[in-house]
Amino acid sequence: MRPLSPTALPHRLGWAAIVCALLGGASAWADDEATAPPAAESRFTYALGGAVLAAPTYAGSGGQEVKLRPLWGVRYGRFRLSGARASGLLAAPGDAGSGASADLIDSPTWKVGAALRFDTGRVSSDDVALAGLPDIRRTLRGRVYASRDLGHGWLAQLGYSQDLLGREGGGLANTGLVYSWSLLPGLEASASAGLTWADGRHMRTYFGIEPAVALATGRTAYTPGAGLRDVHAGLGLRQPLGGRWVLWGGVAASQLVGQAADSPLTRQKTGYSASLALAWRSL
Repeated sequence: MRPLSPTALPHRLGWAAIVCALLGGASAWADDEATAPPAAESRFTYALGGAVLAAPTYAGSGGQEVKLRPLWGVRYGRFRLSGARASGLLAAPGDAGSGASADLIDSPTWKVGAALRFDTGRVSSDDVALAGLPDIRRTLRGRVYASRDLGHGWLAQLGYSQDLLGREGGGLANTGLVYSWSLLPGLEASASAGLTWADGRHMRTYFGIEPAVALATGRTAYTPGAGLRDVHAGLGLRQPLGGRWVLWGGVAASQLVGQAADSPLTRQKTGYSASLALAWRSL
């Protein structure tokens, strides 16, 4: 059998190592939380709504796009399924995100779980700055995540996601802090800040230009490696309305750094986004 190369070994073992580390730590955490109250009861809840979203065309784009998007989500105990940008419908700030997720540990202090979601990739026709570059195909990403309630409204997060279909999406790791508080009776606010690290495959796919593509398009070849991709921060507000309706929105900023910021595809290092959503929940 052919031995693994030094670069192939971390790629093949990285996902398994992270899963084992989280699940191994989960056992110890579960022991610590043995006296904690049980997780949310296993009952079916759902939500439906719509949102207006404004965001950069792609990470590093100089242009913005505005979209109207339906929102939906369902939850049964520890299991959640939600559409893109709809993770806040039936979850607290800092939860797993959109897609399908399951909380393996769900205690008042610790939350550890795994998730799957579709990554839409990138279409070169969406922005003139991407003209001539190959499209990035849709793929399925797997994610493991953990969070710890630090008390007094603070939550610490850690996560890692990987392209499971080998479509050049690579791996992403993120960490951050979320602070939540009440501004007025019923009006909840949350502020977050964090950073994202990307492996070499992700950086080359989203911020690189292969020599053959550079030759065909007259661009400069660029081959970034693994490293810190961005730092980001955001602010969100959530206001329950009459009945089971809820209105929420948020603004966020992301700053590309390092090799991502230096990419020829990066037209603007700082990107801003905003959203406003209205939904009905069966809670």
